[in-house]
Amino acid sequence: METLAEEYQELSKKNTALRRYNKQLIYWMRILGVMLLLALAYIIYIEFYPPFFGRWPELSERYDNLLSKNTSLQAEIDSLERVNSLLVELSPYYTGVFFEVQIGAFENFNLEKYREGLAKLNIDYSGQIDQYTLGKFRDLGMAQDFARDIRKMGIQDAFIVAKVDGKRVTVKEAQAEAERLREEDEN
Repeated sequence: METLAEEYQELSKKNTALRRYNKQLIYWMRILGVMLLLALAYIIYIEFYPPFFGRWPELSERYDNLLSKNTSLQAEIDSLERVNSLLVELSPYYTGVFFEVQIGAFENFNLEKYREGLAKLNIDYSGQIDQYTLGKFRDLGMAQDFARDIRKMGIQDAFIVAKVDGKRVTVKEAQAEAERLREEDEN
């Protein structure tokens, strides 16, 4: 059996070795922690700013260019849609399904002499009664919104009329025809 002094020396050596091992372990854990913290900081950084290296700056620049082109193309599409809507509304020809808002129907009341200045007022002559409508919408919801606004302006009798190829029909008939045309386009 070993003496107490020898056992103490052996335990002392083991203690010293363990302390050295603990110091190394703590040292590497700190380095790993710092690296992890730097990686996390970099990930957060690149969420808001372009990265320092790699293809990111090039890709970021391409993305910005495409975003700019997309914005300008969307503005051009919006402009063309407004012009198309205006052309459809001003067109005297009807093809397809349209919804208009009738603001009045009068007997023996003729606005024909003002026709040139009333570019967006549509006049339907049917016998003795002249029917006055505003707007020409392909979308029933848009026509309903317009009719609601016209009523707010004070024309309480305003209502929606529907036309298929220029012929007046009920709103239900127009909706059915619009659905039929949509299905035909899909096939």
